[in-house]
Amino acid sequence: MIEKTPESLWRDYLFLTKEMLKFLDKQDMELFHELMNQRERMQVLVEETPDNGFKSSPEGRKLLAQIQEENWLLMNHFQATHSKAKHHHQVAEAYSGGNQQPVNHRNWVR
Repeated sequence: MIEKTPESLWRDYLFLTKEMLKFLDKQDMELFHELMNQRERMQVLVEETPDNGFKSSPEGRKLLAQIQEENWLLMNHFQATHSKAKHHHQVAEAYSGGNQQPVNHRNWVR
């Protein structure tokens, strides 16, 4: 296996983050989750690879700032998507009567 540099690992991490945002926009949650799993595996590789001062270098700080910005965008978009889906589910439940208790004859007889 080819040893990757900290810079190339962080660039791959940034790429996966940007791809996650694209598929979240398309509401392709299956691919979004696959990319998220890949990014989690990438995080393990990043943590296991010696940094060699990359994160404190100007290039490293710039790349990490980009990752932080993309993560912020991703989290905000994910929260908005989740809230919208939750709202749609609640509206569907209200219209379908999913939250109502079953009515039986005894409830009407006093």
